[in-house]
Amino acid sequence: MALSEHEQRLLDEMERRLYQSEADVMHAASATRRRVNYRSLVLGVIVTVVGIGVLIGGVAAQQLWLGLIGFAVMLGGVVLMLSRGPESDIPAESPGQAGDGPRQSRESFSERMERRWDERMGGER
Repeated sequence: MALSEHEQRLLDEMERRLYQSEADVMHAASATRRRVNYRSLVLGVIVTVVGIGVLIGGVAAQQLWLGLIGFAVMLGGVVLMLSRGPESDIPAESPGQAGDGPRQSRESFSERMERRWDERMGGER
């Protein structure tokens, strides 16, 4: 069944907007990626190894409190190893997009999708 000219234009417009919104989502996803903070990674591994040593020492000496301290140090080392400091953020925008007004505000994903939906539905009414 062939589409009318109006339906074809609507379909083309929907497809164009879909590609544009996919590009926006991919840009937002790539902008929030972070680099690995090697300093905290290495420090976390060292603290974790020390914590394992204290844990094993506490078990060998049959001292419960020393084993618990070792476990807490080991857990802290893992948290430190997995943390990424704020100085390791990749810039959110590239130089070519400095003029984008709405993207500079901090909208949640659902708010952004709701705003886009309202814009699309407002144009068709």
